Amino acid sequence: MKKPTFNLVLLTFLLATICLSAQTNQKKYWIFFKDKSAENFDPLEYFDKTAIERRLSQHLPLYDFYDLPVNNDYVKDVEALGCSTKVISRWFNAAVVLAEESTIEKVAKLRFVESVEQALDNTKNISSLEDEPTKAGKLTMSDLKVLKNQASRMDAHLFDSLGLKGKGIRICINDVGFSGVDKHQAFEHLRKNGKIIATKDFVGGGDNVYRGGWHGTAVLSCIAGIIEGMPSGLATEAEFLLARTEWGAKEVFAEEEFWVAAAEWADKNGARIINSSLGYTSDRYFQSDMNGKNSFITRGANIAARKGILVVNAAGNEGSGKWRIMGAPADADSVLSVGGVTPFVNKHTSFASFGPTWDLRLKPNVSAQATTIAALTNNVKSVDGTSFASPLVAGYAACLWQKFPEKSNMEIFKMIEESGHLYPYFDYAHGYGIPMFSKVLSPNQNESKPTFRINYDENTPEIIKIELLDQVEIEKEALENDINSRLLYYHIADHRNVLESYFLIDVQDSKTPLVIDVNDFNNPRMLRVFYQGQMLEHPVNKINR
Repeated sequence: MKKPTFNLVLLTFLLATICLSAQTNQKKYWIFFKDKSAENFDPLEYFDKTAIERRLSQHLPLYDFYDLPVNNDYVKDVEALGCSTKVISRWFNAAVVLAEESTIEKVAKLRFVESVEQALDNTKNISSLEDEPTKAGKLTMSDLKVLKNQASRMDAHLFDSLGLKGKGIRICINDVGFSGVDKHQAFEHLRKNGKIIATKDFVGGGDNVYRGGWHGTAVLSCIAGIIEGMPSGLATEAEFLLARTEWGAKEVFAEEEFWVAAAEWADKNGARIINSSLGYTSDRYFQSDMNGKNSFITRGANIAARKGILVVNAAGNEGSGKWRIMGAPADADSVLSVGGVTPFVNKHTSFASFGPTWDLRLKPNVSAQATTIAALTNNVKSVDGTSFASPLVAGYAACLWQKFPEKSNMEIFKMIEESGHLYPYFDYAHGYGIPMFSKVLSPNQNESKPTFRINYDENTPEIIKIELLDQVEIEKEALENDINSRLLYYHIADHRNVLESYFLIDVQDSKTPLVIDVNDFNNPRMLRVFYQGQMLEHPVNKINR
């Protein structure tokens, strides 16, 4: 073959430089359209039958403005001016495009365009929710105990006794990738029984989601995996939609757009639950944005909830860092945000993000075990993160919804909160605690078992004593061996029911009362105490002497 001349090489280089320059001049924009048309729209044809069933069961309209597709003629006219379409959102009646500024000026003048906004397009380091495995190799006896506990702690045996394994409940997982799910032994039952209904790669295009990383694989494992004959999650008979929405190696704002596109896809394809073990924090937001309103992904999650979908999201792993609080979309009011506790002990794990939201709403809503045994691409390992607490609760939700199919998504949301082992006590580390099916079946099981009393002297009402009752005192040996029976929780709330402080005490001496001086707090209005299944509250006021 004849070698190219110098002039041809130079011309090729110049053309490549010109093309790169043209791409560099392009920016990303959101184009919002003025209207939609319901003409020729048939929801029975557009939506999967399971999506129709979800709407009917929750008394929702078969469709509304959010459901109508974006006018395809509008998109074509925008593209004809030189825009490259990246994402189309029917919920926001908008398109995300790449275009030069001069092109966007023309687009903004089109009669059907409501507004144009330049979109965020920053690139940052990998998300803090991309947790690393902590150990590899053959599972030890300790690992097997952790594996058993992650489901049994939420009363797996009671679900099993009623045959509740999430059957008939469709769950969408939005994640970075699902490497190995098409081959791993832990998911053979899902493949054999046709439980993976559909897949879609919103990042690279196409349907192949069995790439991109092990994170989504581990998440699916914590909902429906079977490892060494034991379920690693509760919903082993649920159906799944798998959506790849994350780059994995970098953080770009487009991931939020992919997430919303995946949520719309999940809605269309009949998902009842979306598990999202993802979160966005300081890479692109301020803490003040965690108010359930500002971030794009949070707005999308709230729309998903309006469609009758239960969105379950990891609170995040920022607890020991500067950020500390949950990320988006865990800040959404209609998202069930899941914090993390250590195995066997119902204590907040150090890395799990805290609440409340910036506008002082309760988060997390509940918690689950955040160190789990999970299937990865080619093996099984112990992994840490609220990423894996969230799917444990998503599996719990699927089994609960199978038991109560007539309930709406927000009724299931409330039932999960009320089944927390601390409920009605709460704090910003544990939420209402770990969901337990036994509390759903017997909600008043602890009402007849007083475990402590609150005493005070009318002459010194600011000094409050919490005394454990002798008749329920646990034997010394049991106290030493079961730390959960020793844990006493209490908090101080102000007049808005916002917590000023909250505490967790490992009771070593059940004979000595706990003494609280309310003058140690700024604006105390209510003391609440939880111990061994009982919660009492006592109004308090700061005393100025």
